[in-house]
Amino acid sequence: MSEETNTPSIKRGFILIRDDFQREGESYADLSEYEQEDMFLYTRLRECFLYEYNGSPCRVFEVDVIDDIEKDPDSRKDRYYTNKVRIMRMVPQEKLMQELNIGHNCTGYCNSGDDNIGDSNSGYGNMGSKNSGSFNIGDVNSGSFNAGDCNVGEGNVGYYNSGERNNGNHNAGCCNNGDFNAGDFNCGNYNSGAFCTGETPFMLFNQPSPISRDDWMNSEARDILILMPKKSTKWNNTMGLTEKEFQAQPIYGGDEQLDGPTVPHYDKADRQAWWDSLPEEKKNIVKSIPGFDNEIFEECTGIHID
Repeated sequence: MSEETNTPSIKRGFILIRDDFQREGESYADLSEYEQEDMFLYTRLRECFLYEYNGSPCRVFEVDVIDDIEKDPDSRKDRYYTNKVRIMRMVPQEKLMQELNIGHNCTGYCNSGDDNIGDSNSGYGNMGSKNSGSFNIGDVNSGSFNAGDCNVGEGNVGYYNSGERNNGNHNAGCCNNGDFNAGDFNCGNYNSGAFCTGETPFMLFNQPSPISRDDWMNSEARDILILMPKKSTKWNNTMGLTEKEFQAQPIYGGDEQLDGPTVPHYDKADRQAWWDSLPEEKKNIVKSIPGFDNEIFEECTGIHID
C-alpha cells in the first residue's frame, strides 16, 4: 500500500470476518485488534455485507482504523484496503436484518418483501433463497407457489419447470404430471402436445424407434457421435464494422458478399474429416442405429456417407 494514496479521513468502518478465520484457538471473543493484509473495509454496513457475504457463516464488525488505508481503485463503492483495525463491536444479527432487508418480518438477508425465510428473495412468504415471486418453497424460483428449485411460473412442484401447476421436472406447459413434457395436461414423460399418457415413442430418423429413449441415451453410437466437432461462433467481417453495427444493417446475416459474421454453426469439413478418421468399427456402430438414413444423417450433421 503506497503512502501517496493514504486516506486519513476515514476513521471508522465495517469489516466482515468469516467463521473459519480462527487461528491457534482464537474466537470472536478474543478479538480486540484484527490484522490481515489488504482486508476490505467499507464505510457503510449494507455494502460491507452485500459485497462480502457468500452464504458461509460470518460476522460483521464495526472497527476503528489504526493503519494506513487505500481506496480500492477497482470499486465504485466506498471500499478501502487496510491491514489492521481495532474491533469496536460486533454488529448484532437483528441490526443486520433491519439494515439489509427492505421488507418486514424476514429471517435471512437481502430480502425485498415481507415474511421471507432465506436470502435475496424478492416477493413475500418465500422459504428459500433468490426467489422472485411469492410463497415459494425452494430456491431461484420465478413466480409464485412453487415447491422446488428454478421453476418459472406458478404452482409447480419439482425442478426447472416452465409453466403452471406442473408436478415433475423440466416441464414446459401447464398441468403436466411427469418429466420433460412440452404441452398441457400430460400424464407421463417426454410428451409433446396435450392429454397424452405414458411416454410418446422415441423418434429416430423421422420414424418411431424400436429402442427407448433411455436405450439411446446409453448407446455406444451416441457416445461416439457426441465427440464430433461442436458448433462455434466466429466474427469475421471485412467491412470494418463492429458486430452491433453489422447487425443494424438491413441485410444482416444474408449477403455472402459482405463476408458477415458466422452465426453458431458447424464446420462441415471438420466434421467430415472427423468421420473419415474414425475406425471402421465405430462407423459401423453408428450406421447400425435403427432406421439409419444416410441423407437425414448428412442433413443433420453435415457428414456424407458413401
